[in-house]
Amino acid sequence: MRRHDLFGFILGLFLVFTTIQSSVAQVSQDPVRISEIRVDGNRRVAAGTVKSYLPVRVGDLASPGSLSNALARLYDTNLFQDIKMDMDGSVLIVRVVENPIINRVNIEGNDAISDERLLEIIDVQPRRVYNRKVAIDATRQLIDVYRAGGRFAAVIEPKIIQLDENRVDLVFEVKEGPLIKINSIAFSGNQSFSDTALRQAIASREARWWAFLASNDKYDEGRLDYDVRLLRQFYLARGYADITVDRVRGGLLPDRSSFAITFLVNEGIRYQVGTVSVASEITGVDTDELQQIIKFGDDKWYDVRELEQGLLDISNRLGSFGYAFVNVTPEIKMDPETATLDIAITIDKARRNFVERIEFVDNARTKDRVIRREFEIVEGDAYNQLKIDRSVRNVRNLGYFRDVKIATLQGSSPEQTITRVTVEEQSTGDFSIGLGYSSLDNSSVSLGINERNFLGTGRRASASISTSGTETNFNLGLTEPYLLGRDLTGSFDVFKTKTKSDETTINRTGFSFGVGFSAAHDVFHRLNYELSQSKTTVASTTATSITGEEGETLLRSSLKYVLSKDTRDSRFDPNEGYYLEMDEKLAGFGGDVKFLQTKLSAAYYKPLLFKSVILGMSGKIGYVTGLGDKVTQSQRFNLGGRDVRGFGSGGIGPRDAGSSDAVGGNKMYAGSFEVVSNLGLDKDTGVRWTVFTDFGSLWGTDYPSNVTKPNAANMRVSAGVGFFWNTAIGPLSFSWAKPLSKMAHDTPKTFQFNIGTRL
Repeated sequence: MRRHDLFGFILGLFLVFTTIQSSVAQVSQDPVRISEIRVDGNRRVAAGTVKSYLPVRVGDLASPGSLSNALARLYDTNLFQDIKMDMDGSVLIVRVVENPIINRVNIEGNDAISDERLLEIIDVQPRRVYNRKVAIDATRQLIDVYRAGGRFAAVIEPKIIQLDENRVDLVFEVKEGPLIKINSIAFSGNQSFSDTALRQAIASREARWWAFLASNDKYDEGRLDYDVRLLRQFYLARGYADITVDRVRGGLLPDRSSFAITFLVNEGIRYQVGTVSVASEITGVDTDELQQIIKFGDDKWYDVRELEQGLLDISNRLGSFGYAFVNVTPEIKMDPETATLDIAITIDKARRNFVERIEFVDNARTKDRVIRREFEIVEGDAYNQLKIDRSVRNVRNLGYFRDVKIATLQGSSPEQTITRVTVEEQSTGDFSIGLGYSSLDNSSVSLGINERNFLGTGRRASASISTSGTETNFNLGLTEPYLLGRDLTGSFDVFKTKTKSDETTINRTGFSFGVGFSAAHDVFHRLNYELSQSKTTVASTTATSITGEEGETLLRSSLKYVLSKDTRDSRFDPNEGYYLEMDEKLAGFGGDVKFLQTKLSAAYYKPLLFKSVILGMSGKIGYVTGLGDKVTQSQRFNLGGRDVRGFGSGGIGPRDAGSSDAVGGNKMYAGSFEVVSNLGLDKDTGVRWTVFTDFGSLWGTDYPSNVTKPNAANMRVSAGVGFFWNTAIGPLSFSWAKPLSKMAHDTPKTFQFNIGTRL
C-alpha cells in the first residue's frame, strides 16, 4: 500500500471512530435494558427496516460498546448520511439523515469516448442511493477507461447538484487530456535477435504518423503483459527453452508526452531435441506411430509450436480411435551442458467413447435438421474426431453462420460424450445493390434478391441481374438441398447472359435443372441438363475470320456431369486442403449444336509457419470436339485475365487477322503457383501480400482461315506480386504481373485492380 493511501486509511478510521464516539456520547456507562427503540428522521426507509439492521433488540442491555457496534452496522448499509443514537431513559432513539437519491447521471466534457459507453461502464443508475463511495468508485472506473485508451492525463471530477425532496444530480466533469502513445520500444539483454525482429513479434507498436487509425500504439498494461507472453512464445519457438522476459514498469516520460517501454530479456541457451518418447496406458495403441507425429525438422531445434501441434495431432489421432477424453502430458528434461532436451509424452488411461447426444446452440433461425444432416456422425456412433472435424467444415461451408464452434463434453457416463455445436448465425437473405470496378471488366453494377436459407430450411431462392463492361447476366434460381427427403441437391435456373470480348458479342438465353449428391468422403456428383439458344455477332467491320455462326441463332441441348472432391477448409478463402474436379459436357440431344467438352481442374493449399504463409497451386485443362461437326466460336474456350495474370481478358490465343479480336480455342491449359501471407505487415490492417507465377496456353480452331497463329501452343508465362485487402466496402485486390513468355499477337496487361471481387 502506498504511503498516502495508508495515511488516508488511518485518517478515515479515526474520523469514523470519532463520529461513533460523538454519536453515542450521551449514553450512560452503566448498562440500561432497552424498553423501546424509536427511529426519527427517516422518510424513505421504513422504521422497521432500520430496526432490522440493528444488532440490538428490545430487552437487550445498552452499553457504549453495543451501541457503537449498532452505529457501525447502520453506516455499513450506505443508506444514511448521518446517524446519532441517544438513550432517553430506557428508550433508544435513533436519529438518521438519509443519503439522497440520484435523480440523473451526466457526463460532461468528454469527446473521445461517448456518454453511452462511459455510463455503461460505471453502471450508476438513477434512483440509486447516493453516497461518497459511489462517486469515488465511478471516478476510478472512468480514469481506468481513459488510461486504457492512452489518456493518462485525464482528470475526472464528480460533482453533485442538490435538488428538492433529498435528490441529487450526479455529474462527472471530464478533462480528457492529450492522447499519450508509445514513443519507443526497446529491449535489453537480447543477443540472438535484433530489436527490429522482436518489435515485429509483439502486439504493441511505436507511434507512427501514418497509422492514425491504429490502436496498438496506445499504452495499455494488459496488452504489454500480452507482449511479454508473445516474446516468450517467440523465443520458445526458436529453441530457447530457458527464456525469461520482464518489463520495466512505468516508462512515462518526464514531460508526460509519451511512453518509453523497455523489455528485459534473458535468452539462455538454444536447445536441440534429443529424444522424443511416447508411453501409453491405453492398450493396443501403436506408440511408435504416435511418436512419428511429432517432428522438429532436420535441424532438431526445439519449437514449442511443433510440440503443441504434435500433442494436438496425437489427441486427434486418438479421437479417431474413439477416445474423446485423453490426457496427453509432456515432460521436458533439459541438459544445459549438451544444449539438448528430451521430451517424454505420457498418455493416461482412457475409455472408448460413444456419442450420446449432439446438441445445437444459438441456431435461433436455422432448424436443427439443417445442421444435423451435414454431420457424418449420429447419436450412438463411436466417437470419431476426424468425422467431427469434417462435419464442422461442412457446416461452415453452408455459409449460414459467421462462426461454428465445437465442444466435446462428458455424457451421462464416462463412456458417453455430448457433442455441442455452437453457431453464430449471420444474415442469409439480402437485397443487394453492388458497385464495383475491375481493370478487366471496367465498372459493374449488380442488383439481386437472394435467400440462401429460406425459413431456416436450407433452401435457396434467388433473382439477380448484373452488368459490366464485358458481361450482363440475369438469373432466377431455386435450390433444394435435400430433394425428396434424400441426400440429393436439386436446382432449377432460368438465365439470360450477354458476353462481350473485343468486338464479339455472344447472347445466350435458356434454363437448366440438375441434381447432385455426395458419396464417399468429400466426393460430389452432379448431373445437369441445359436447353438454351445463343447468337454470336461481330461488330467489327475489319473482322475477316469465320465464327461458324454468322449471326444465326443456335439451339443447344446439353447434358453436363461434374465429379469433384473437395477437402479445402473453406471454399471462400482456403488455407489448406485440395480440390479436384472433372467437368464433362455433351451437346447434341436435338438442337443445332453437337460437341463434347472436357475440363479438368485441381487446386492444392498448404499452410506453412503455422498458417502465417499459405502455399497455393492450381491448374486446369480443357478440350472440346465437335463430334463430326465444327466447333463454333461461342463453344470455345477463352484464356487470360484472372487465369493468367499479366494478360488481358481473352488476351491469349488465336486472334482475328483483321480486327485482332480473340476468337477462342478448342484446347487450353492454365496453372498458377502462389504464396499468400501477412508476414511483415500489421495484422490490424487486414492486408496480405502474394507472390505468384501463372502459365497457360490456348490454341486450335476448326475455322483457321484469317486467324493469326491458330495452332500455336506455345506456353505463356507471367510472374508478379499483389495485395489483398479486406475493407468495409468489400475486398480489394491489386496485382502487377509481367509476361515472361508471350507471343506477338497476345494482349498483355500489367496491372489488375478489383473492387468487390478477389483475383
